[in-house]
Amino acid sequence: MLSSLFKEYDTISELGADVIGISADSVESHLSFCESFGGCKFPLASDPDRKVATSYGAVDDSGKTGVRSVYVLDSGGVILLRIPWYQPGNVGQFMEIFQALGLE
Repeated sequence: MLSSLFKEYDTISELGADVIGISADSVESHLSFCESFGGCKFPLASDPDRKVATSYGAVDDSGKTGVRSVYVLDSGGVILLRIPWYQPGNVGQFMEIFQALGLE
């Protein structure tokens, strides 16, 4: 999923949006991941206790495993779009992100 956001980051940025990737992986894991892509254009945050994931409902039914989700928030923190169980290969879901950002 992040690779598609890497590729479209400039477009997302031009729409006035920021991207933040959050996972339970360690900071060291994030650094290795970014190195594999030649760097990251946006920050990756570590959420080892899944507190952020839990507050956004981005965990499975057990509450112990994060699920791949996408959220688009406005500048006031209001959720404009929530895609639970995001499928990176789903073009329709990916386009929903841009529609929520105002690109038609």
